[in-house]
Amino acid sequence: MSGREHPPSSVDAPWAAAFERLVDHCMTCLTCTATDDQAANLRLTCPEAVRLNREYQDARRGA
Repeated sequence: MSGREHPPSSVDAPWAAAFERLVDHCMTCLTCTATDDQAANLRLTCPEAVRLNREYQDARRGA
């Protein structure tokens, strides 16, 4: 062993909670999960997903 400490886990990162809220929303939202007749995701986003993504991006920047 080199005696060096391992970098902190991303699970412990300050932005992890914001990311989890975004993922939880996008996995359950009817708009975010809308598909076409061939089951391809339509890649739609709802206002809540936009808000949560902005919150996540701000957390990543440390704002």
